[in-house]
Amino acid sequence: MPEPQRSVLREWRRKFGGADTESIDPHITLISGGYLKSWAQAAARVREVAQESSRFTVRLAAARSFQPASDVVYLPLAAGAERCWALHEALLAGPLRHESKFDYHPHLTIAQNVAEADLAAAYTALQGVDLRFEVHSVQLFDTRNGAWNFCEQITLGR
Repeated sequence: MPEPQRSVLREWRRKFGGADTESIDPHITLISGGYLKSWAQAAARVREVAQESSRFTVRLAAARSFQPASDVVYLPLAAGAERCWALHEALLAGPLRHESKFDYHPHLTIAQNVAEADLAAAYTALQGVDLRFEVHSVQLFDTRNGAWNFCEQITLGR
């Protein structure tokens, strides 16, 4: 996430999302979960997919909620969702293949695991959102020990 959007999103996540969002930078998840082989094979697949991809624009729009399925308030992608979907599908074709209990839905989480009043406040306050930025790279994170550990930034394209 580039600046100044990163700082704006961090502030919204801090204000509405509480401690659970504090240690994780604003992001749009392309794939989560485990990998079937080794970390090296999984990282190689991400590099390969990134190299075959090109830069694109994301536009985040007014807050939405996954309720009642999940107590989450998020910003949907009004532009760029199809590119995130394509990256997601390409990443799943290989050592990153796994099943998830939720269907993939490109978004940026603002608040989760917080009181209903905080979810409602986030939803109401963020109805006028229109943030745009260029996606130039993807990042790899490892979540051993429950923490998000940055491993590598990979530029899109050749």
